[in-house]
Amino acid sequence: MKNIDIKNFSIITLLVLLFACDVDYENNPNEIVDPPTSGLLNDAVKKMMDDLYDEWFMGRFTQVGVQYWTQTAYADEDRYVYRESQRETWEDFYRNLENIRKVIQLNTDENSKDVNSIYGSNNNQIAVARILLSFSFNIMADTWGDIPYYSYGSDDPDFQALNLADSNEEILSPKYAEQSKIYADILKELQEAEAMIEINELGVKGDNIYNGDMELWKKFANSLRLRVAIKIRGIDPSTANNHINDAVNKGVFTSNSDNAGFQYEATDVNAAPFYIAFNVSNRSDFAMSHPFTQLLLGNNLVDHSGNDITDNPFYGMQDPRLKIFAKTNNNGDYVGMPISDNSADAGVYSYESPPGAAIIDTPDYTQYLMEFAEVSFILSEINNWDQIHYENGIKASMLKWGISETDINNYMSSLPAASEASVLTQKYIALYMDAQTAWQEYRRTGYPMTILKPGTEFSVTPIQGTTLDYTFTSLVEGVTDLPYRLQYPDFERTLNGENRSEAVSRLSNGDAINSKLYWDVN
Repeated sequence: MKNIDIKNFSIITLLVLLFACDVDYENNPNEIVDPPTSGLLNDAVKKMMDDLYDEWFMGRFTQVGVQYWTQTAYADEDRYVYRESQRETWEDFYRNLENIRKVIQLNTDENSKDVNSIYGSNNNQIAVARILLSFSFNIMADTWGDIPYYSYGSDDPDFQALNLADSNEEILSPKYAEQSKIYADILKELQEAEAMIEINELGVKGDNIYNGDMELWKKFANSLRLRVAIKIRGIDPSTANNHINDAVNKGVFTSNSDNAGFQYEATDVNAAPFYIAFNVSNRSDFAMSHPFTQLLLGNNLVDHSGNDITDNPFYGMQDPRLKIFAKTNNNGDYVGMPISDNSADAGVYSYESPPGAAIIDTPDYTQYLMEFAEVSFILSEINNWDQIHYENGIKASMLKWGISETDINNYMSSLPAASEASVLTQKYIALYMDAQTAWQEYRRTGYPMTILKPGTEFSVTPIQGTTLDYTFTSLVEGVTDLPYRLQYPDFERTLNGENRSEAVSRLSNGDAINSKLYWDVN
């Protein structure tokens, strides 16, 4: 299990496994009865961010998986062998989701809704909770596929997670809802939540994303709809296009001031997860990856003979974000870490550039759930690779990272025209530190083309006169691309075996990382 923010749950988790109880799909019997909704929401969001964007789920899974980073000491996850601790994030997600669902319950129950209205109008609190549930369930479905799912606005009998407190049924082993149903309901939930928000009523207290600004929550709901809709557009274009048009008409992000972000505190206790990992726990497990560093340097990757094996749309253009994304190595150069053949080789490579100080040395780092840059690239895509939205996305990303206007203008002066390759590669760059969404986008589109696939031979020249040859080899037989999903946690075999087995039967290759998800038609 992860060693950040879950130590208090280790004994509980062991008991859960021993006695085959559920994994927080329902109520926690040890929780405080009717806690203030402001505290519930604040705590749930903090823990959600810790679990999603930490050194385990993000660092060793998604950040490494989409080749932003490479591990410096352990090469297993780089080559698709994942520890159970990654899969056990499932348990943490459901625990946080239950606390968010509790906000809805306390604002709908006749015995508690009036008392809790001092923390924001009932409708505003419910709407925010629905948006956060949609955000989280979207990531979970993107990660595993079919999952136990909860919906505030639907009575679908297959939506059984988190329902024990709302009925007399004991749903200790909830069904795994199908992805097609989940994404359709997430879009519906976001649409209804946006409409539910009362701008002229009291904003939500305990809101550590927008500080109770309900106009921004409306924009976030609509923007998040774009993210989900563009994902299913290839499999369900009618539903996707209807939601895209409606969301744009109702108002999406229009500047960086709209970005949905969670800022950590400048204390070790509540500092950002990667600050804790690198500066408190003194870890040095991650470095910039070779493919991503070469992309930002404006280079192509080469094979053992020195021939280009990638086609960088921004060849010859050094990205000014590189100096923020990465530190220089001991020689003062930007050098990425290759995907090593084994952990021993990874441990002796000594040329790598660590991630940038703005990321790993900043305790009060702001982790973004969604940004204007992403919205801009989506708008470019749905408008036939529109140039203006494409440029807006690049500028927004650079401004967010503190790049000067001069450097931005110099870069933009050589920018290639908007195209599928250029827009989606820039989107990948802008999604740095949002690797979960970058992983979604790679599976959906196949971009960027600069990512190494298993079986590829490549060479690295970390210093002049030294060239090292590698072959990217997956440790999982039959995997020829990035993973399509993560396997279900092992404890589900015991705790919810029948429903898990039914979900596995719907996967093309069973409970394997090379079973494509419903929307992955690329």
